[in-house]
Amino acid sequence: MEDKNCHMRMFNISSIHDLIANSMNILEPAPEDSDGNQHEDGLAFDKSGRRLGRGGGYYDTFLLKYQALASERWWKQPLLVALSYSRQILDGGVIPMTPHDVLVDALVTSCGVIPISKTALEQM
Repeated sequence: MEDKNCHMRMFNISSIHDLIANSMNILEPAPEDSDGNQHEDGLAFDKSGRRLGRGGGYYDTFLLKYQALASERWWKQPLLVALSYSRQILDGGVIPMTPHDVLVDALVTSCGVIPISKTALEQM
């Protein structure tokens, strides 16, 4: 997340030094952005591909822009995969959805991959 206006950027991690160890000794990007704002995790997913975050629309805005760019440049649409703890996954259809929400194609947990979309099922 770049700012509070739903702007996100992907970063090329070119060195292990671009990451820091979290409390579980797992390497990840720094917990704060360049303005010192804390990054917040998502809250839940369901088996229909819906995501429940913090309501800022950061991921939806970023993903919609990327999907539009992929269409414009005739690229293959990306497979949208979310990493999640098993306890964050609810039964399908329980998370509310708005018209601008973007569904994920698959969920990955420590227990394995949960394919959701037809595309994800075809690629497994």
